[in-house]
Amino acid sequence: MTSIEIGGGHLVQAGWTNLDAWNGHGEWRRLAQDTPWPTADDSVDAIRAAHVMEHIPAGEPRLAVMNEAHRVLRPGGVFEIRVPNCLSGTWHAFADPTHVSFWCVESFHYFDGLFAANADYGIRPWTTIELRVQGDNEILWKGTPR
Repeated sequence: MTSIEIGGGHLVQAGWTNLDAWNGHGEWRRLAQDTPWPTADDSVDAIRAAHVMEHIPAGEPRLAVMNEAHRVLRPGGVFEIRVPNCLSGTWHAFADPTHVSFWCVESFHYFDGLFAANADYGIRPWTTIELRVQGDNEILWKGTPR
C-alpha cells in the first residue's frame, strides 16, 4: 500500500486504500480519527482527503488525523486536503448538517507553525507545499511532514 484515500466512499481510484467507516475494507473500515491506522510508520507515499475533513470534529479528532497522517507518511510524502472555505462568503461550509468543523486558510497555519498557539496542542509539524483558495469556496492544502 502506498496511498490512502480518507473517506473515499465509492470513488476511490485504483491503487489507493480507502480509509472509510462505511466503504473501507477490513481494518480500513473505520473513522479516520480512530488511530492508529493499520500501517507502519513512514510507509505511505500519499494521502488524500477531499471534502472529508469538515466531517471530522475539531479539536482532538482533527489533531489525531493530522498527527496520524504525519506518522505514516514517508519522508517527502504528501497529504492533500480539500475543504470548503468557511470565510468565502458562501453557504457551502455551513449548510451541510454533517459538517462538524470549519476551515479557513489560516487553519492550516497551526499545522505548519506560521501561527504558533500559546499552548502545546501536540501538533506534529508540517511543511506547507501548496495552499490556495480554488473557485469561490474550496481550500486546497498540500503538506509534507517536517
